[in-house]
Amino acid sequence: MRTISLLFLLVGALWLPTQAQQSHLDSSSTQNRPIFTVVEQQPEFPGGMNKLSQYFRTNLRYPEAARKARIQGRVFITFIVSEDGAIQQVYALKSVDPELDAEAVRLVQSMPNWKPARQGGQPVACRYNIPVNFAL
Repeated sequence: MRTISLLFLLVGALWLPTQAQQSHLDSSSTQNRPIFTVVEQQPEFPGGMNKLSQYFRTNLRYPEAARKARIQGRVFITFIVSEDGAIQQVYALKSVDPELDAEAVRLVQSMPNWKPARQGGQPVACRYNIPVNFAL
């Protein structure tokens, strides 16, 4: 009886970490390519967050119609940083205005490759969310 209890305890201990890791996978994951939402090391824009802010300031083009209508807000963009750092599957997670959303998506799609996320020492695909602020 004690051996059976010990066996169940051991199997349970091995099963839990696997389940915890799987719970951090994105719903768009496939069997061939897991896409993580929580990783040991987050993906990083080349040069870090200060360079990302600079990239946004330099490359953001406020849509003229939105400027004239005085539309402002924060568009939340979600995207995947692939295993090689490429930006993929970019879309607005939280919308403000169609023109601002489109500009935020364009801005993120045109970013250079990032340093990929790492899990277990290996580069992995990771979903990342980022706000793009539009203020007049």
